[in-house]
Amino acid sequence: MLIAQTQHNGLSEQLANTSSDLWSLLPEISIVGSLLLLIIFDLIFKKNKSIGLTAIALVGLAYTFVLLIQQWYAFPDSKALMGGLLDINRLSIMLKGGFVVCLVVAIVTALRSGDKRHDFFESSEILVMLFGLLLGASFMTMSSNLLIIYISIEVVSICSYVLTAIIKGKDKAEAGLKYLIYGAVASAIMLYGMSWVYGFTGTLDITSIGFGAAISEIPKLPLYISCAMILAGFIFKLGAFPLHIWSPDVYQAAPTPVVTVFSVIPKLAALSIIFKFANTINTPTIDWQLWIGVLAIASMTVGNFSALWQKDIKRMLAYSSIAHAGFLLVGILAFTSAGNESMIFYAIIYLVMNCAAFFLVQVYERQTGTTALDSFRGLGAKLPYMSVLVLIVMIALTGLPPTAGFNAKLYVFSALWDAYQTGEKDILFWVFIFGLMNTVVSLFYYLKLPYFLYFKSSPNKIQIKDIRLIDRLAGTLLVVPLLLLFFRSDWFVGLVNSINFELWIPK
Repeated sequence: MLIAQTQHNGLSEQLANTSSDLWSLLPEISIVGSLLLLIIFDLIFKKNKSIGLTAIALVGLAYTFVLLIQQWYAFPDSKALMGGLLDINRLSIMLKGGFVVCLVVAIVTALRSGDKRHDFFESSEILVMLFGLLLGASFMTMSSNLLIIYISIEVVSICSYVLTAIIKGKDKAEAGLKYLIYGAVASAIMLYGMSWVYGFTGTLDITSIGFGAAISEIPKLPLYISCAMILAGFIFKLGAFPLHIWSPDVYQAAPTPVVTVFSVIPKLAALSIIFKFANTINTPTIDWQLWIGVLAIASMTVGNFSALWQKDIKRMLAYSSIAHAGFLLVGILAFTSAGNESMIFYAIIYLVMNCAAFFLVQVYERQTGTTALDSFRGLGAKLPYMSVLVLIVMIALTGLPPTAGFNAKLYVFSALWDAYQTGEKDILFWVFIFGLMNTVVSLFYYLKLPYFLYFKSSPNKIQIKDIRLIDRLAGTLLVVPLLLLFFRSDWFVGLVNSINFELWIPK
């Protein structure tokens, strides 16, 4: 009788804690509410739904962003939720805020996509999938439990597969099928690795004391195999080498607004999981600096050299994203506070750069009807203002001044060099050298687009439509931060410094 009463009290306490934790998940509840409103609105109204769907999506995202701002001040330190399944902290809050901004840019890009706009707003399917992807990515940044990590990754993956192939077209169906097959294999490998770790440790909570103690007792070979399998699933979502094969086809086939989301949200969510996973499995058995260093070098090199030969701007940016995945991993590689701060700084600047790049690509795609590099010939004189914005974004992606892309790479490589001088590990030195070399290589393909705009003559007389003020304004708003944060990066660095990374830093 006493045991039953104790169990009842324990269950009541758990339910009470869960109910109180729901208040900490208001941004996610807002996303779910917006998603349901989109579905209900679509079911009720049969015609002229675009204005209503757009309004629901943008208002829902705006309200979610306000809730995230409130969370930023409410949670200066990390807090465990749902019995340790989730962990909310300023790192996750900042990333979720970036995801919301990215989705707003994607919706604006879809609104400015000309005739293709009807694919996004005739019904709620694409918007629902985008909000589903946002929800999954939000939980990825907070997950502290292997099961929740797997479920949230699958939510992001399933929405991504659908978004790739939802619009009719042979190339889209082919890319979606490839994405699904690669994703299913990566997911199966990751789940199998998680089952190994669970079998060895007896817990799914990667932040628990028991998990860390059990990890240190696992023999070397089984630990290597299980961690490699788990890491495979994370690397797939990051789009880094060697699980990057899906990226070019998906980027080229999917609509540009969708690619804007793919290029940022799943990548940064996966980055947060890799960061947490590598820092919580703190055992000398695994040399994480060697593992992540090799992945970073391979991703930077394969991505940059493959991008050199591309003739389609979206495909080129796909390989660029593979290279940037390597640069993002460099921030984790240092395993220092400076490295962690440089990682999140690079991540947010990368988000702004990619959003600006794909918005501007959409503007030109609307003019020419294609994203082939040849179609950009001679458009610099015909579209001078937008071409200047393109030039600034390409310089930022390369990592040159006077853009924030330079600051981002400077901080990452400075943290890496400091870590090398402290630890004197050879892999850190080689990552530093290959990183600098790859930055030079990227110059040749990033400046290819401005070269076509300004130094190539157009073979055909393309009928150029007037660029509307809203496109100029949106493009300017996306590019100005890249210039402003070069001169006053301390504004954003102050926010990054307020993030408490100590929970995951190895002691």
